[in-house]
Amino acid sequence: MESGTGPPITPTYLRDDLTFLDHYFASVYNKLEADALLFNRQLPHAGLVGAENELALAALLRDFLPPRFGIEVSGIVIDRHGGQSRQCDIVIYDAQTFPKYLRKVFPVEIVYAIIEVKTSIGSTEAKAARDVLDSVFALDFPASLTPNLERQIEEGKILADPPAGVVFAYRSSAIAFETFADWFPFEMVLDGQRLYNTGRGPEIRTILVTCLDKGYISIGSTNLYVERRIPTAYKNAAARSFRSTLAGKTVLVDPAKTLFMFLEHLWHYLLDAKLHPGFDIASYLTVPMMSSLPAGGVAEMPSDWYMKLETERPSETEER
Repeated sequence: MESGTGPPITPTYLRDDLTFLDHYFASVYNKLEADALLFNRQLPHAGLVGAENELALAALLRDFLPPRFGIEVSGIVIDRHGGQSRQCDIVIYDAQTFPKYLRKVFPVEIVYAIIEVKTSIGSTEAKAARDVLDSVFALDFPASLTPNLERQIEEGKILADPPAGVVFAYRSSAIAFETFADWFPFEMVLDGQRLYNTGRGPEIRTILVTCLDKGYISIGSTNLYVERRIPTAYKNAAARSFRSTLAGKTVLVDPAKTLFMFLEHLWHYLLDAKLHPGFDIASYLTVPMMSSLPAGGVAEMPSDWYMKLETERPSETEER
């Protein structure tokens, strides 16, 4: 055979055989499907089904994300002025830098994102999810700062982002992708606290909406751009695909690819998200809570106590 000749190389996306990652994310999807849907069909109450679906997604996120990203199911986000969000299905928070001050309640400054989980989403469920996101966006997310940090803010050396709003649905009542997309307009990202552009760049609000049988929508406040995508099913995924339409044409949606792209988008957001280093839990406390009575702070030992300790300590030979 002449040098440089041989059978043509088939591009990966056209091959029938699957790579390891193809198999892996197909199995991840299958497990999520089994945990969240097949078992829950036997539950007698819709509220129980929804709760189990939240737990299934939370378990997947705990396996997927590094431990520094805490995952809490059914939490509330608060700000230092007394504002509080509606109950959030899942809260992703900083579990590494700050202690977990309150069970199920999280200061907005340490929250990366909140996720609303829907077993099946229609216009009513979409509005309910948006209401929860709006309640988080309304919170005052910049931390209460010391004069030094205030100066660094003014100089553009510190930048913080508000929590992202995420909606994750297993199924949709819509057939057309356009119907699903209309439930989540771009204007959502402009709701809530005003965002500012500092010397280091703009404060960024992010919204990510995913439905396994429709695709995903990513909205960012930076470039006034909305990304909408349908992860289509290739022939080796046709058996697990869902039928949808786009511009009146039928498309097959691959839920395993949709799940993979959701996790990828969430991961890249978390990598880039900026929490404020100036957060102090004292900014949430009232004067009575912070008050204390001095009970004496004078030195009660001789000033040369350490020298005496040194001279009186036995040598290693004496210790033996």
